[in-house]
Amino acid sequence: MPSAPDNTTTPPPSIFISYASGDRAAVRLLGETLKKAGLDVWLDEEELAGGDAWDAKIRQQIRTCTYFMPVISATTEARREGYFRREWRLAVERTLDHADDVLFLTPVVIDDTRDYGARVPEKFSSVQWLRCPGGKETPQLVELARRLAAGPDGAAYVPPPPVVPRVAVPPPMPTPGKKKDKGEGKPPPPFPLFPAFPEERAKRGRFLYDLLLWLGHTVVALWHRLPRWLRVVLTVYIAFRVVTGVFGLFGTSERRAAKPTDVAEKIAAAQKVGEKIAESYAPQKSVDAKAGKEPLDDTANKVLEATRAAIDAFQRGKPLAVVTFSAADHGAQQPALDAFSALNTRLKKAGHDDDVAIGAVPYTTEVDDATILARAAALQCHWLLVGTAKSTGGDEFTIEVRLFDARTRQVVWKDERTADTDAAEATGDALGRELLK
Repeated sequence: MPSAPDNTTTPPPSIFISYASGDRAAVRLLGETLKKAGLDVWLDEEELAGGDAWDAKIRQQIRTCTYFMPVISATTEARREGYFRREWRLAVERTLDHADDVLFLTPVVIDDTRDYGARVPEKFSSVQWLRCPGGKETPQLVELARRLAAGPDGAAYVPPPPVVPRVAVPPPMPTPGKKKDKGEGKPPPPFPLFPAFPEERAKRGRFLYDLLLWLGHTVVALWHRLPRWLRVVLTVYIAFRVVTGVFGLFGTSERRAAKPTDVAEKIAAAQKVGEKIAESYAPQKSVDAKAGKEPLDDTANKVLEATRAAIDAFQRGKPLAVVTFSAADHGAQQPALDAFSALNTRLKKAGHDDDVAIGAVPYTTEVDDATILARAAALQCHWLLVGTAKSTGGDEFTIEVRLFDARTRQVVWKDERTADTDAAEATGDALGRELLK
């Protein structure tokens, strides 16, 4: 029941505290602080009997009280049903008759329950919440009680923001010889808060829209927190998947009939994307006079190695692995790809498509047998086929292929052929037939 009235002509402002029964101890502490400020506090605790009289009395108090204080906690979050939820709805219905700037709802949180996404009426989220751990007296609660006891003033109470001392942080010293990346020093975007599920059915369509936005912002925040090298690897892999998808959707039936296996072309396109991204990591390049090309620096090589490992990881365990043929010079690049595509076509026609893993990224330089066998171990294959093409003058090129047995660590088959660049596909097909013998 309300506390004893004063002898003054104007009664003090009254406040209705609505809470779950499990929070009664904390609510009593809240009530003591509010009473000391001169408010007329009402709790549905001891004086009322059950039944209709009790319900009617509560409704009357909510209709006539000056302020309504819902107490939010882990207890209210866990309760799907409870009389306090009826009290909250009655208070929200009363706000429909109030002007927008009238102070009536004063939510209080007595633990670490988050305000965003809490199981409360949507109207509660439009006003400032006060946090009083355990219902204990805090400076913010005392200030709020003082202002409420002064009577309605038509302005909602906003707790003063905490004073955070500013500490001057000197800017980081630039690293000599290093270019500053775009966006360097900018903090990653914060993780978005999960949207609250509305209780009104009419607003649940909006919740799905908010949920999609939350997923998108979460992915962006996660992406910016990944190491840069990992983002490059993922970009190369995504580009690889997009290229293969485009070839699969828009390739004509005539082309598929002529070249049943176009995997080599897809891989070559993805490999070129990887090389271009990797080359962006080489700010200073030196031209190799013998090779006639610009080699990648250590960082770029690491990116290519990581890309190679990421793509190879999806094809482990097949008996035979065929690595994209590499080219020793620019003139041999296209013949190497044509021969590689024709060899894969021959393997598919022979019914071995599901038994062959394709190493998407070729070796950029000449490598020793130990490095090749290490890749065979990573692919978990029995045999590994590698090939290298080089120009031999005019329109001719020479291609050398080697088949390694990963178990014996020996070269079990080797072939070298010279042909015109226009006959690269025929050369690859002949190598495939020889391999199948």
